Amino acid sequence: MIDILDQKIIELLKQDGRYSNARLAKELGVNVATISKHIDKMLEEDIISIKAVLNPFKFGFNAHAFITMNIKLPKIDQVCTQLTNNPNISLLATIFGRYDVLLIADFPTWEMLQDFITKELPRIEGISKIDTFPIIEIKKIYSGLFKYDSDINTPPRTDKVDLSIIKELEENGRLSYVDLANKLNISLTTVSRRVAYLKKEEIIQITAIRNPSKWGYLANAYSVLHVDLSKVNVICANLSAYPEIHLIMTLMSGFEILLGMHFHSPEVMYEFIVDKIAQIDGVSNIETFICAETRKRAYALFEPEKES
Repeated sequence: MIDILDQKIIELLKQDGRYSNARLAKELGVNVATISKHIDKMLEEDIISIKAVLNPFKFGFNAHAFITMNIKLPKIDQVCTQLTNNPNISLLATIFGRYDVLLIADFPTWEMLQDFITKELPRIEGISKIDTFPIIEIKKIYSGLFKYDSDINTPPRTDKVDLSIIKELEENGRLSYVDLANKLNISLTTVSRRVAYLKKEEIIQITAIRNPSKWGYLANAYSVLHVDLSKVNVICANLSAYPEIHLIMTLMSGFEILLGMHFHSPEVMYEFIVDKIAQIDGVSNIETFICAETRKRAYALFEPEKES
C-alpha cells in the first residue's frame, strides 16, 4: 500500500535517485530509519526501481528505428532473450496483433542501424518477417526527462570506465561509491568524479521509476497513426499533453506517428483511443498493438496521473 510519505519520497528521488536517507529525512521531517524502511519496502515490492537512465541524445545515438517482427512462437522466448542482451535495443515487447514483437533500436549512425536490420536480425533463428520504420524525430521520451536537441553533434567524452559505472548504476542507482569502486577496481575519487561528470553533462539521470502495474496501470499499448503530413507537429503537441502517453515519435515509411501508452484497463484504453486520439483533426487511421509483456524498456519512465 502506497501512503503519502511514500509518494513524497518518490517525488524527491525522481529529482535525484542518489539523495541520501539523511537528506530525505531532513526534507520530509521524519527520522532516517523511517526513510530507510519505506525505501526498502518499495524496492522489495517492486513498486519503484532507482536506476541510471541513459540520455540517448547525449550519448551519440543519432539513428533510431521502430521495428516489428513476426516470430515462430516456439522460438519467441529464445529470440527475445537474445535481443534483450543487445545494448542498442532500448525497447522490446511481445504484442498481440499482426506482429509478435516490436522493438526500438538506437545506433550512432544509419549505416550501423542498417547493418543491424539487414545482417544481424536475419541471422537470428525464429524471425520470419521484419518491418522497419525509421524514426524521424523523438517528440516525447522518458515522460519528458530528457529533451531532444538537434544541435548535439559531438557527444561528451566517455570511456570504458564511464560505461562500466553506467552499467552498474542502471542496475542499482543507489549503489554506494565505495561499492562501485570495489566492484570496478578503481579509486573512490575516480568514481565520485566520473559520476559527477556523467550527471553534470546530462549523459545519465539517476531517478526513481515507478512500476506501472503496481500503480494500477495494467493495459499497455503502442499505436501507429496515419495522419495529415501538414499537421504532424500540431498533432504531436496535442498528444504530448496526455500523461497516458509516455512516448511520441514521428516515423517515415508507412506511418507518421508512433505512440507508447499505458492505462488502468483495456476499457479505458479503448475509450481514450476512440474519444481522444481518433477525434484529433488530421488523424485518419490508427493501428494499436496490445502489449503482452515488456521484455526490456529504457524508453518509458512511468508518470502517473495527478491525483484530483
